[in-house]
Amino acid sequence: MVTEAKLQTFRENGDGELVVETPQCVHDRDERSVSSAAPLHAQTADGKFLIEGEGFLWLQTNSSLTVSNRVHTTIHADLLQLQSSDARSNAATQDSKGIEIFADRFEYAASSGEGIYIGNVHVAGTNLSLTAGRLTVAMPTNAPGRPSKLQTITAETNVVVDYTMLHGTNEPARVHATGEEAIYTASIDQIRVTGHPTWRVEQREGRGDELLIDRANKIFLANGHAWLKMPAQNMDTSGFFPRNPSNGVNSVSPSNSFVEIVSDSHEILTNSASFRGAVHVIQREDARLKGTMDCGVLTVAFSGTNELQSLVAEPNVVIQQDDRQLSGGRAVYTGASWVLALTEHPAWRDGLRSGKGDLLRVIMRPYEMIVTGNATMRLPADEFGPATIIAADVARTNSPKPATRQFADISADEYSVTQELALFRRNVRIDHPQMNWVCGKMTAQLPPPGEKRSSILAEQAVAFDLVDDHGQKVHGTCEKAVYTYDSTAAAITDLIKLTGNPTLQTTNGTFQNPIIILDRANHKLIAPGKYKLAGSTSMARTNQFLLPKKKIEGHT
Repeated sequence: MVTEAKLQTFRENGDGELVVETPQCVHDRDERSVSSAAPLHAQTADGKFLIEGEGFLWLQTNSSLTVSNRVHTTIHADLLQLQSSDARSNAATQDSKGIEIFADRFEYAASSGEGIYIGNVHVAGTNLSLTAGRLTVAMPTNAPGRPSKLQTITAETNVVVDYTMLHGTNEPARVHATGEEAIYTASIDQIRVTGHPTWRVEQREGRGDELLIDRANKIFLANGHAWLKMPAQNMDTSGFFPRNPSNGVNSVSPSNSFVEIVSDSHEILTNSASFRGAVHVIQREDARLKGTMDCGVLTVAFSGTNELQSLVAEPNVVIQQDDRQLSGGRAVYTGASWVLALTEHPAWRDGLRSGKGDLLRVIMRPYEMIVTGNATMRLPADEFGPATIIAADVARTNSPKPATRQFADISADEYSVTQELALFRRNVRIDHPQMNWVCGKMTAQLPPPGEKRSSILAEQAVAFDLVDDHGQKVHGTCEKAVYTYDSTAAAITDLIKLTGNPTLQTTNGTFQNPIIILDRANHKLIAPGKYKLAGSTSMARTNQFLLPKKKIEGHT
């Protein structure tokens, strides 16, 4: 029995290694051991590593130490600093007062150089808190060929890590991570978490098969089945997805709107993020799905307020909102200009309407879609004029609908679409079941989907061909044509007004007048003023567009 015992160990060069003190203990010369149920206080010779507890066993043969109860360890800050001398060292010494470790039991073997804490493990530092069922520390020493600073800390079983980091604005942010195993590597100030790891920073949260937390550079890297969730109120107004015009361009997304991103891996920094491998973006408001985006690689940048500044998605990009879709090989969003640009065979779809071109740009505020280069659009024919021409009195008596839906195809060098208008520029061509047009510029008022009405203004070298329900054809040219179509239960309006040297040609002759009005619903041709008619005398009888037999009020 020894009272007020003090045990010191030394290295072969005579330097001190370990100092152990206890009020009383039993020294067994045969077993070369020291044991006691009393308190224990042990520390390295330099005082930078200290451990204390109640009840211990020291085996001199292999320099192993077991502390049975109420273990408490203090690790000096010097042992936590990075080995490298780069700029990250300043960020890695947040725990300037070192860390403390609490546990039920402690085991140490000099041969492995590892200290193992077992049961209710809690690590506490200035900006760090960790809990686990087991903790293994690669103990620092001053022995030749052995590390003099802390190398790794491995936490296992129900690991929970909390620490504070500074954003780019130097505002503190609380980091929370969980998993079944966490390995902290001091030399790079990095934590690797496995076993269903999760992380959360303020309103952002994520998970994956493996999580790497780079504390020095404020990076969260998730590998395998990576998932991220973040608020969408700022992203929505900037435009992860093009806003549906019916929702209004100035509305603000509610605070319960979130974006979820699933990918093979993600890397999250303070003001940027990248996602790789089968990227799937989901935006929700409450429980309602608002939109999705799919691509192979996604890179986004944020401002300090979490507002989306830029986005690059590639390849095979598909952005979906209800029955609206944008697609292309590459999508780039620029927050400063509120523009989402798609290239590499971009295309769009809005219900039954669709289009494509070489470049597709969506301007978020105010909403406008611009398609440039080999631009085409397809829409239901009855939204651009009747697919079948029939007399107004017949149409009002429940006329049969076509067996299959017919479409109108429009091509131009460029076109732009807003909530209500479509403007086509240069080399405009319209292919419609009942009429074909070519012109230099065309403006079309698009009705809400399902409504059978339209208004078209064609300008600059206009030429068109019309076909009625009897197969009669009319060819016309002019500088300006205004087409109005509206179909209701009460009446049908189907008028074409031609100005700018208009000319009509049929199989029976040619008709000219400063103003020509074709009333297609009533099979009439109206020519205010003096007109010029050249052709056979039977033209009026054989052509479905009949000349009026008497003077119309206001016309000659």
